[in-house]
Amino acid sequence: MTLQINTRVDSITWPFNQNLTNQEIISQLELTVTENGHLISNDNLSINKKAVNRSEAGVYPVIITAIGTNNEYATKKIQAWVTDKNNVADSAPHPAPAKPAQYTSSPNKPASPKKKSKKKIVYIVLGILVLLIAIIFGISACQAHNDTVQNEQAQSNALNNTNSKLDNLSEQNKQLMQQNKELQSAINTYKQDQNKEELQNQLNQIKTENEQLKNNAANNQALQNQIDQLGSTIDQIKQNPNQADSLLDQMKNNQNEFMQNLNATFQKLVSDFQQLIGQ
Repeated sequence: MTLQINTRVDSITWPFNQNLTNQEIISQLELTVTENGHLISNDNLSINKKAVNRSEAGVYPVIITAIGTNNEYATKKIQAWVTDKNNVADSAPHPAPAKPAQYTSSPNKPASPKKKSKKKIVYIVLGILVLLIAIIFGISACQAHNDTVQNEQAQSNALNNTNSKLDNLSEQNKQLMQQNKELQSAINTYKQDQNKEELQNQLNQIKTENEQLKNNAANNQALQNQIDQLGSTIDQIKQNPNQADSLLDQMKNNQNEFMQNLNATFQKLVSDFQQLIGQ
């Protein structure tokens, strides 16, 4: 599966001392998310803009994270340009440099005070340039560190979100397996006492639990299909109790295929996380 964040541009304009909503950022970037080349919803987008200093003009990183339908994720870093539209450069003309004075010097005449003053100014200017270069390098190093921290935070958020979804899926799958056991137990009891009324009561109770689980698993189509199959099997057993064993065996065969697919999904997620840690 290939999840990709697509943007027409890689930077946005951020008005000075203002906040931008996620939708405004998406609109500026003309952002779309594709999975296997097909457009999907932007609802699972996470935009980390904590690094943006709205009160100081400059360029800041913004990290965008998208989560796909199969818990895949993709990240993209764009730049936010914070600009002060009211800051107009000084347009006053600069004074023309003064024409250097002409001096006649003799070999034994000491350097004039004006030459000493110019030399001092040159040293001061050089010192200021060195200081500015040191400041620029310091800011660049700090910015690179902030980019790394923001990227790690975005990856951590995506990992936590995925772990939460996996926990929910695991719990819902446990509930489905428990309902399978209850159905098997009801069938075994019926084969012993042939009490159709008691079987109907147990099947109705399992069917109610099945409907509740179906509502809780609304965001997972694969699990929904297995829940629907259990509900359909319950209805068929209610109509034909004597065929309960064959109906149950047929359902278990289908669920074994589902568990194999679920295990493959888990293995892929583990592989993706290992690659993320390796990066």
